[in-house]
Amino acid sequence: MARKLWRGNTGSSVRELQQKLNQNGYHLDEDGVFGSNTYRAVVDYQKKNKLLVDGVVGDETWGSLNKVQQAAVPTKPTTGKDVMKGVSDETYNKLHKLEQGYVPSDEVETAQEIRRSIEALQPEKYKSSFEDELSQLYEQIAQRKPFAYDPQTDAQYKNYAYQYARRGRDAMEDTMGTAAGLTGGYASSYAQTASQQAYDRYMQELAELMPELESSARQRDQDQRNWLTQRYEQVSEQEQADYKRYRQEQDAWQESYDRAGKEADALREQEYADYKLMLQHYTSKANAEQKASGDGRANSGAAAKTEKKTTLSSTAMESLRRAMGNYLKGGKKQEAAALAQRYGSRMTAMQKKQLKKLFGTYGANLII
Repeated sequence: MARKLWRGNTGSSVRELQQKLNQNGYHLDEDGVFGSNTYRAVVDYQKKNKLLVDGVVGDETWGSLNKVQQAAVPTKPTTGKDVMKGVSDETYNKLHKLEQGYVPSDEVETAQEIRRSIEALQPEKYKSSFEDELSQLYEQIAQRKPFAYDPQTDAQYKNYAYQYARRGRDAMEDTMGTAAGLTGGYASSYAQTASQQAYDRYMQELAELMPELESSARQRDQDQRNWLTQRYEQVSEQEQADYKRYRQEQDAWQESYDRAGKEADALREQEYADYKLMLQHYTSKANAEQKASGDGRANSGAAAKTEKKTTLSSTAMESLRRAMGNYLKGGKKQEAAALAQRYGSRMTAMQKKQLKKLFGTYGANLII
């Protein structure tokens, strides 16, 4: 029984899973880590093959992968490494090469590079520029106590109290002086009473101002509450607008990443389908040549010449240019340079010149 696998597993079984998925048109790194990309590929494979879609690789999914892999390779007339009797050199060489397994073309490889490079452009995790201010405003609003008038903490009342007390004392002194003049300079109970009454009149006037002072203090308190609320709403709107812009950037990036992935997947799937057709074609052709030859040797048995890698096609080069441009735009100059070095031996002088110009646009120097 095959080992059941799910997200987070690692090891040789996961690597085998990734190999089998790649043989079915996916493009996973065969690193033995069951991460997000492997999980998405498993779910997609389960959907396409009408299996239980749970992202878990159990007996059903393993059985389907093994069955598809076996069906993809037709019966061979003989082992690929042996000289096939009755098979021409051309057929033998083609079949022998196909039997080594599917090898993605430059166009597929560079299309995958575009998707990988787009990761360098992913917007950073959102961080609010208004979080601190919003937090402070919220605390001020939430912790603000209901209005309660306290004259001793009201600056306006204190100012009036000082002025009226001073006027009362002045009136008191004036009254005492007038009374003393009438009595020849001697104090009297009348003078004391009259002066106290003069002082009390000013204190009474101050007391009569209390409702007005309280109303004024209440209004100031309400104005401050209103300002805090309005400011909180304004900052919240700025925060929402900021986050909306971030989401738009993130969505645009995700759309670009997904589109690049779909294009690379479609290209690989088409190539892999063509590969299987070619393998089937040359296997059938080899069988037919063997039967027609009556087991007589029709090939020299000589090994096919090693094919030299050709210059990159314009399509592959354009994909590379886009990928390197993404890396450079994302500030990852080393990744861009490594990509250029990997394919540099197969570039024309003109292609290298164009890349150097691209690097120069981002203030980088390319030695290739």
